[in-house]
This record gives sequence, C-alpha cells and structure tokens, in this order.
Amino acid sequence: MQLINSDKSILVAVSGGVDSIALMYVLAEIFKGQLRVLHINHGTRPANIDEENLVIKHCNFLNIEVDIVKFTLNLDQNNFEAVARNLRAEVYKQYIQKNYWVHTAHHLDDSFEWSMIQSFKQSSLSSTLGIPVFNRGLVRPFMCASKNQIRTYARSLGLTWAEDSSNRDIRFERNFFRAALTETIHNRYPQYLCHYVARQNQLALQLNLHRSLFVKKTEAGKSIIQEKREASGAVVLRSKDFSFHKNHIKEWIHFFSKTHRGEIDHEIDKLILAHKKISEDPRELKMKGPLSFSGGVKIFILDDYLLICNDLHLDYYRHCDELLLESFEQTGKVTQITESRLRNAKKVFFPYLCFLVAADRSKSSKLTHPLLPKSTEWLKQRKIPYSFYPLISKKGRQKLLHTAVILDSSVLGL
Repeated sequence: MQLINSDKSILVAVSGGVDSIALMYVLAEIFKGQLRVLHINHGTRPANIDEENLVIKHCNFLNIEVDIVKFTLNLDQNNFEAVARNLRAEVYKQYIQKNYWVHTAHHLDDSFEWSMIQSFKQSSLSSTLGIPVFNRGLVRPFMCASKNQIRTYARSLGLTWAEDSSNRDIRFERNFFRAALTETIHNRYPQYLCHYVARQNQLALQLNLHRSLFVKKTEAGKSIIQEKREASGAVVLRSKDFSFHKNHIKEWIHFFSKTHRGEIDHEIDKLILAHKKISEDPRELKMKGPLSFSGGVKIFILDDYLLICNDLHLDYYRHCDELLLESFEQTGKVTQITESRLRNAKKVFFPYLCFLVAADRSKSSKLTHPLLPKSTEWLKQRKIPYSFYPLISKKGRQKLLHTAVILDSSVLGL
C-alpha cells in the first residue's frame, strides 16, 4: 500500500499534542513544506486558544499554511466523544472532496485501545482489527509507531507540544480504558504491542481483509503487476515485464532507502534489462541478486519476481535460514501441504522454497539461493530434491503430488 500519492494534496490534522506535532514535522520533511495544516478548536476549555496559538507558531516556523476550524462544544454534553468525532469527520470529508488526503497522527497504542474496546462491545472479529492505515482519503502514517517512539522522536527534535487535560478524564471511554488497562499492563508486558501487531496481521489475512496483496491493472496491452508485503517487511513485485513499472520500483527503493538520495534511473534500467534477459534466454539462470542500490537497498530476481528489501529485512531471512538449517539437522521435519493448497497459500515467503518429495534424487537442485544459503547448501550436499516454486513449470506443478513449503512465522516460530 502506498501512502504517498503525487496526485493528491497533503493535509495534516494537528491538535497541538505530541503525536500530531511530530507528524507535522515528519511530513514537512518528506514533502519539503508542500502541505497544509488543519487545526480544529473544539471550544471546550480555555486552554484551547493556547493550543491553537501553539499550532500557528509551529506552522509559521515551518512556513506552512494553516486552517483553523472552530466549534463550541461542551465536555459535559451527552456522547461528547461521538459528537466531536463526527464533526471532525465532516470537516475531513470536505477536504477529501477537494482532492486532499487527510493525515492524522493515530498510532499503535490508539489502535490497540480501539481493538480492545471493540472486543468488549462487539462480537465481530473484523471490528477488532484496529484502526486502518488508509481509509477513503484518511491516512495514518504513524500506525507503525508507538506512543513512546513518537514522544522520543519529538524530544530528539526539541519540539514543544500541549498536554490536553481532558485526556485524564475517565468519563470518556478511551481515557477510562487507558487508565484501567493499558497503563497497568505496559510495565508487566512490555512486548504487548509487538504481539498485538502480529496477531492483527494474521487475523486480517484469515478474514481476507488485508491490503498487502493486490493486483494493479495497467493500460491495455501492458503487463499486470502483483505486489505482496512479506513477513519480513520487504516487498515482492511480480510481472512478466517490469519495463512498464519503473516508477513503481523506484518508489519502493526510495521507501526502503536510508538516504533518499541519488539518481537511480540508470540502475533500475539495468535491473529491468537483467530481468528481461533471464526471461527471454532459456540458458540464463533464472535467479540473480543481490543487486545493490543507494541507501542499503537490495533487490533479488527470481524468474518473474523481484524482492526489494534493506538490511533489516535481510536479517529476517538470515534468521529463517538459521532456523531451517537447525530444523534440518535436528529433525529433518518440514510441513507438507498439497500443491492445490500451495496455489492458494497466502503465507509462503520469498523465495518460495519447496521440496520435491517424489522427485528423482539424481535430478536434485544445484541452486543455492543467496537468501537461504546455509539451508539450501545443506540440501544440495545431501542431494535432497528441492526447487523454488516460480522455477517449476506449470506441467511440473501439476505432477507434484505433495509439496513441502516453508511458511513464515507460523512454521518457523518467529
């Protein structure tokens, strides 16, 4: 999923709190000040005017235009939270209709609290998935960060922000839940957010509600590209011809790059040429990589697949490789699933290593994959037949009675 769209204007909703102030500075850096700020003054407390002035001060410092929308609400009115939320949503809708994407500073703690609250109020699994990263023009870039991480970032920049005193009022549902549960479990279970994210991602996959796998259709006569976010966090692109998707590849390289600098068009052209060569020449090895790009980005080619990743993602595959090797040496066990299930598998990970159970050992693979060098070398030395799913012909796939496929965290224990 792409959270940057050059066809859309950028609006960031800033309340004056640490989360939205930090988001404003992040987006100002990314978009070089080409954005607009929206501040909504709910008119509930005398301090609202101080928060408004603080936002204006930051916008003046960043040379960003700011729109102020004022309401007159009462914290004691019935269903205040829902009323305020609906009013904000209506304001956001007006900007979205003007071709803006509205960015809000919701983060992982917010999503966790929302999921838990919904689990007490509803029985539907989908209602507990949490706050979406993107929804009809609303973008939440901080859905990958915790409150503590955001606060640490803001402090590192020396930013100033306002603390909303009403956030301690337990009459309001979110505040009550935070005081009664979240703050209590944080010290005892410091990894709870990590487990929450992994669990919700698995649930989204099971309910087929995720947006990590999609097909993008291009103009008539051009190829179709598929995109899948890996368990590692890397991205896999699939196409018969990547020459139509140069900008898409470029966007992912910049997304994963540490520097966001440098001219990479020539390198991408060489990548596309390398893919074209292995596609058209049957004598070419259908596997290449890693090809290095600026900012520590690496790209692997496997037939019609590209894996775009950085060093952090490669650590995941190194860990997988170690776990596979350990499993082979200690037990030799793998998870066997039928070929029909393989076609529908959502959790297979690049490079889609599979074992040809019924194959002739004399035809065992001679390939050692750079992402799984230790485990594939171990198999190769023992003449255990294996391959990589994209390299098996359609006819060959139909002949497979059983295939052992290494899945992601569910099998590897990550």
